[in-house]
Amino acid sequence: MKFPRVFYTDRSSANTGAKAVLERHATRVLRRVAHDLRLAAHSYQIVNDSRRGNTSVRVSLRTETLFVDVVEPRCGSGVALSFRTRRGREDLTGGGENHVSLQQLETKGGYRAMLEGLRLAGGIDLKCGGRR
Repeated sequence: MKFPRVFYTDRSSANTGAKAVLERHATRVLRRVAHDLRLAAHSYQIVNDSRRGNTSVRVSLRTETLFVDVVEPRCGSGVALSFRTRRGREDLTGGGENHVSLQQLETKGGYRAMLEGLRLAGGIDLKCGGRR
């Protein structure tokens, strides 16, 4: 997977326009992850978690059993991709975050390994995109 350049830039002095660009690219990347996991359209949602006054960005792909987040750390140097499990739709915190290096995901094998890990962690069936 090729990530947009905005994922790597120092955003410590970014304005709201730059934040919107990052959110748009993060949403696009998470849609691709959902497509590559073969998730049915009704089985996931992509949520922008932008709170008032909070300058950091968090865009989440949410399924019944899994969160996949594109997060901008507070220090403002690039973004991180992480995933964690959850117990049903009411669990909004999930387990501990597992961060994945963007450099690793840019390789074919690294991206494929992350998808396999997400399928395993989320109990996602490869054939139908649903739960096992």
